[in-house]
Amino acid sequence: EDAWAATEVGRRLEDRLGWPYRTLDWQQQNATLFSALQLEKLAMGLIILFITVVAAFYIVGTLTMVVAHKTREIGILLAMGLTPPAIGRVFLVQGGIIGGVGTALGLALGLVIAYVIDASGWIRIDPAVYFIDRLPVHVEPLDVLAVVATSLLVAVIATLPPSRSAARLTPVEAIRHE
Repeated sequence: EDAWAATEVGRRLEDRLGWPYRTLDWQQQNATLFSALQLEKLAMGLIILFITVVAAFYIVGTLTMVVAHKTREIGILLAMGLTPPAIGRVFLVQGGIIGGVGTALGLALGLVIAYVIDASGWIRIDPAVYFIDRLPVHVEPLDVLAVVATSLLVAVIATLPPSRSAARLTPVEAIRHE
């Protein structure tokens, strides 16, 4: 009745039947598949991390260009009384919004693709080897949460250098910059 109890049930059967009988449960039969899936999960995590790091470089580059192009406007805001920490927060929020939108779009697209692959059975497996005919896709909520949290954290950290450089501008130098 409980597929996860197969190992224990098999052990009890072996004890009851004795030698020369032995049991082989579905977990032992598919050990190579499970190890391949574990390796795939690790590789996919690394790929997602690298994609997130590349996106962080994009955020840094974009905000650095915004700071460079808006130096005069930043100087005017500083001259009007906006504090340097407030200037830094503006760019921090801007980067956070970029990271949040990117994370939300990536999350939605990833969940849709996972659902489509699982529902359609798009990835076929030889049933003679693994006793299943397609690769099942299971979305683990804690894994999704970890990826989303890491993505948002990297996006916020990526905004720190440009927001600090914007906050360090002096009003006279910023206005004179143009």
